Amino acid sequence: MIRRILIGDNERVLAIRKRRFAGILGPGERWLFGRKIELKTCNVRDLVFSDEWADYIANRLPEVAARYFTVVATSASQVAVVYLDGRLVRVIAPATRVLFWKGAVNVTFELIDVVAEPEVPARLLPALVRLGSQSAATFGVIEEGKRGLVYLDGRLVRELEPGTYGFWNAVATPRLEVLETRRQSVEVTGQEILTQDKVTLRVNISAVFEIASVTTARAGLKDVNEYLYRALQIAARQSLGKRTLEQVLAEKTDIDEAVSAEVRREMEVYGVRVRQIALKDIILPGDIREILNQVVTAEKQAQANLIRRREETAATRSLLNTAKLMEENPLLVRLKELEALEKVADKVEKITVVGGMNALLERTVTLRAE
Repeated sequence: MIRRILIGDNERVLAIRKRRFAGILGPGERWLFGRKIELKTCNVRDLVFSDEWADYIANRLPEVAARYFTVVATSASQVAVVYLDGRLVRVIAPATRVLFWKGAVNVTFELIDVVAEPEVPARLLPALVRLGSQSAATFGVIEEGKRGLVYLDGRLVRELEPGTYGFWNAVATPRLEVLETRRQSVEVTGQEILTQDKVTLRVNISAVFEIASVTTARAGLKDVNEYLYRALQIAARQSLGKRTLEQVLAEKTDIDEAVSAEVRREMEVYGVRVRQIALKDIILPGDIREILNQVVTAEKQAQANLIRRREETAATRSLLNTAKLMEENPLLVRLKELEALEKVADKVEKITVVGGMNALLERTVTLRAE
């Protein structure tokens, strides 16, 4: 039998004769002779050839495969980045073979060994990010003031500076952790401490720290903030518990230094640099606070009495010295009398003097307000 078929520019026809692959027919008018010929029409704009004959053609007929297809095959450690007309559109997983029709678009690809190079090249990052979950990669952004740690299958690979990163997840399982390297603070509030003289205090402690080595900190500590919190609690209890209440109140600065030295030594081992440590508040029980207030009030009253007595003594001594001077110098007595007269005169409108100045000073002074 003779059959005539027409094949369009975007079509290819698979010819199967007696259940055996006979060939691929390209565009144009075709005449087929014989019986039991099965024809399968494929549209090359679908790009991927996924027919049951794909593996047979790729394995047994390499010449046919090279003529009609772009064959992309990856090993167990590779991925293939596929470009259509120069635009990245797909990532093919390891141990996979895909046949792309030739003719509709220009198909190119790039093989990448993701075991030897687990990090996504920077030039591919923008296009792969747009692919999202189909990119076969895990992405992360490290902001300024932070550092990142990348793990592959639970194993630390390296530390990351600020920037955008991607790691292939087709073979290994990447995990990104981001740690803050800027200065942070931790607050210990309401920590109860029993002093040496059996007085229960509550203290508030504040500390400023920064992570100097994220690798060391993450390898040694599960949670830096929590560990520092516990270290401050223990150090404060050990430091303040050895002092009496009076020593705690009198040596607040020294206590801060004692706590700081112990905590800094411990945290430095884990790559954490502790800056300021301050004992912010010391909260006393209500009855102790009332007693201390009474003590302070009594001390202040005693100080005020002492100052008052000192002032009275100084005033008396000054009067005594003035009296001695006036006894030795009559002219000073006369000056004092004039000063007293001047003060009196300021309070009246008119003064009448009888008998002259001597009478005014020595005998009689008559003041009449008119």
